[in-house]
Amino acid sequence: MDSPAAVERRGGERGKIWAVLAVGALAAVVAVALQRGWLTGLASHDQLIAWMRGHGSAGPLICIGIQFLQVVIFAIPGEITQIAAGYVFGAWWGFLYSIIGILLGTAFDFGFARAVGRPVVERMLGRKRLTEVDDLLKSRKGLAAIVLLFLLPGSPKDALSYGAGLTGLRPQVFLALSVPARTPALFLSTLFGSEAYDRDYASMVWIAAAAGLLLAGTVFYQWWRRKR
Repeated sequence: MDSPAAVERRGGERGKIWAVLAVGALAAVVAVALQRGWLTGLASHDQLIAWMRGHGSAGPLICIGIQFLQVVIFAIPGEITQIAAGYVFGAWWGFLYSIIGILLGTAFDFGFARAVGRPVVERMLGRKRLTEVDDLLKSRKGLAAIVLLFLLPGSPKDALSYGAGLTGLRPQVFLALSVPARTPALFLSTLFGSEAYDRDYASMVWIAAAAGLLLAGTVFYQWWRRKR
């Protein structure tokens, strides 16, 4: 039987291997995205629609890949890509393809951070932002805060996914909390895109109002919890 020191040494070696593979995978994703011009195109609604429509039966895979990228490269606004998915595929199919890509991207963020460790993630996010994520996740209401932040449109969800990978939180627990919490805002985005395709402007106004209510309700709940 191996000694504890030998087991720990092998575990550390495996960790280094996974870290190198994770950094390599992320570097490959970014390099391909830069080479193909995807990073600039991801911020363009028209370009996104052209990509998804222009590849025939591969369109759903393109959509999933776009959603994956916008989660991994967290500077890209997710609402733009989600509205484009609804515009091309309709509310329900756009939602399905988007949630698959987001699930894969969230799992990648979490696993990447766990593999490479704090120094790399701190360089990516910045010390201040990572400290804020740490304080949130380590608080007494950490799990509830995860759900609330992922419900809230425009919150730093992807930075939180990287930060959560540095904690002792199990990945299946984090995914079970974070991915379902994304669904209300995500569906409103794909529904908005679908109605934009149909030029149903009245419905678009109602959807925007619903998103505003979701945002206001979540902010109010956070304020109320802090006051208790």
